[in-house]
Amino acid sequence: MKKIGRRGFLIGLGGATVALPFLPSLAPRVARAAEDRPRFAAFVRAGNGIAQEWEAGSEPERFWPRTPGPLTEAVLRDENGDRAVSELARFAPRLNIVRGIDRPFSTPSCGHAESIPQCLTGARVTEGDGNNPQALGQSADWRIAQQLHPGKDPHTVMAGPGSAYIAEALSWRGPSDRNPAERSPATAYMRFMGLERMPPEVQQRIIARQNSVNDLVREQLDTLRNDRRLGSLDRRRLNTHFEAIRDMELNLLSCELDPGLVTDIMSVSDPEGNDVRPQVVRHHMSLIAFAFSCDAVRAATLQIGEGNDQTQYEIDGVRQQRFHWISHRIESDGSDGTAIPNADLIHHRIDRLQLQMFGHLLDQLMAYESPYGGPLLDDCAACWINDLGNGPPHGGRRVPWLIAGNAAGCLRTGQYVDVDAQPVNKMLNTVLTAVGCTSGDGAPVEDFGDPGLEGGRIDALVGA
Repeated sequence: MKKIGRRGFLIGLGGATVALPFLPSLAPRVARAAEDRPRFAAFVRAGNGIAQEWEAGSEPERFWPRTPGPLTEAVLRDENGDRAVSELARFAPRLNIVRGIDRPFSTPSCGHAESIPQCLTGARVTEGDGNNPQALGQSADWRIAQQLHPGKDPHTVMAGPGSAYIAEALSWRGPSDRNPAERSPATAYMRFMGLERMPPEVQQRIIARQNSVNDLVREQLDTLRNDRRLGSLDRRRLNTHFEAIRDMELNLLSCELDPGLVTDIMSVSDPEGNDVRPQVVRHHMSLIAFAFSCDAVRAATLQIGEGNDQTQYEIDGVRQQRFHWISHRIESDGSDGTAIPNADLIHHRIDRLQLQMFGHLLDQLMAYESPYGGPLLDDCAACWINDLGNGPPHGGRRVPWLIAGNAAGCLRTGQYVDVDAQPVNKMLNTVLTAVGCTSGDGAPVEDFGDPGLEGGRIDALVGA
């Protein structure tokens, strides 16, 4: 067997690919520069804005902490328990809450359609294209993939319908080159594990849970387990990794759904359906964390809901109106309609639900061990964003950015900062540099996004 470096893969029946964890006892005994340490970026997008105070006399503040400064679990849980961000209290020491990031360009045709493409590009969009504008720049996930992981495209997924007035628009290979998002976690999993070309009968056995992907690489796995170079700690790490694959399969392949829907998410006829949306979000997040754990990708995007998220979320056992209507505070996608009682409070509860889902990604990243010590989250910049600042009037100021993880010490954490009207390209420069991207001369990234924008990074986030 070949020596395994930072990461390895087993290739078995029909081309099935199973990624291996980092196994120090099989790694070459050479010194590695600190900059060789893999770092990862995940971008989770929610839509329709957040329930925040927009201006004096508007709706009450329900999202941000009360005071900028250091974050602790007690600060978020006790002093700000009524704010949506309190849902992430347990991650406070590893969290940056950033207020004051602005969308750089106006949205004359549609705030939803023309905001999403700006989120990760910091670029202008084409004009006059209604609900289908094109970003005029590359998105950060593609910059990361091309510079840090050549040949490995970013992992691009979405929880939402494929047919929508405004569909996915978060990931862009380059100007006017949209990267389509995979909706089904099962399909994403099959593709990631190299199973999309497997014979149908093998896929069906996996779907029926008669086989695991592990069974397809059993011969290579047994050979690896019997390798005398493998230390006891690595044996436990290897067994834990393959048990995690099996656990993930069970989570991905079975869901408790309403009567009439099949219980196997891989064979469900509509993985884009409304009622499975939170489960699908969590499945996608589990797969993102797994992909990072074996260095299969360095960047991932997850868009929750279509451009104007129409999901009907369930709160306290009650199925709510469409989220987009709630964000408008009326039963309408436009400006006229019947008022929805307590719509601002419902919006706040949906913000909390969104952050609970983001917490699942962070839990998954905490559960994996980094080969450099500590949880995998410490090697990441896991970002939760919204393309809009608020419900009505769907403005572009104070667009929220929450970042968990310090990207191997390249970001400061444990703080709530108000950066006071900085364009999103500066945040993108900050994240790109933190995960290892550089400019042409090897310096930090300072000029990502539209060339007409002021360059630079968010100094308050840059690690010491």
